[in-house]
Amino acid sequence: MHEAGLARAVAGELRERGLTVRDVRLLVWHGHDAPDAFDASLRAHLALEAPGQGDEIEIVHLPAPRLCAACGRAFESVAAADPCPACGGTSLPAPGHEQVEIELR
Repeated sequence: MHEAGLARAVAGELRERGLTVRDVRLLVWHGHDAPDAFDASLRAHLALEAPGQGDEIEIVHLPAPRLCAACGRAFESVAAADPCPACGGTSLPAPGHEQVEIELR
């Protein structure tokens, strides 16, 4: 799972900058079929990398552009599995790669 590597990177940045998870939030684009499962996995890995802090991190999933495979409508959604708001069809894979940004509060 790439959440383990992400947790290591986040914990390393926090240590390097003298921050805790209460000082930051993670912004995620071009997300997952199941954002809740991603969050749970990331928090579990972060708890191993930064004991006592995994449950406290704020993770915000931002909408990404999608295109409906059925009707061709462009729309935005958080989860890749979200249906088209116009017809309920499935979305094509979002262009671009998953992005995670650490934002200072």
